[in-house]
Amino acid sequence: MNVQGRLTEGSAMGKLNGIELKRARLVPSSVFTSPDAVVRSTELSRAQKIQILRRWEFDCSRDLGSGERVASLGDFTGMLTRVRGALAMLGAQAPVPPEGDVRH
Repeated sequence: MNVQGRLTEGSAMGKLNGIELKRARLVPSSVFTSPDAVVRSTELSRAQKIQILRRWEFDCSRDLGSGERVASLGDFTGMLTRVRGALAMLGAQAPVPPEGDVRH
């Protein structure tokens, strides 16, 4: 763990208790320093990793679409790329858009 209590790529996940796991599922960046830290976790199942990364992907996409933080859009774009790369490393399928959301 780093000074802020977030898990880094090389840290052991044995200290991740139930509350921290719930927090990771809600706000992944509050527990993990990077998407790679999620992928390298030895205590999470593949399904848990994908669930956490999907939430991170959602958060990045939402922040990109909000337009509120224009100065940091590059940060969100970069993080979204890293999250999607981590999902690809886990062999996660691309999310299916909701019904009625037709993109051409």
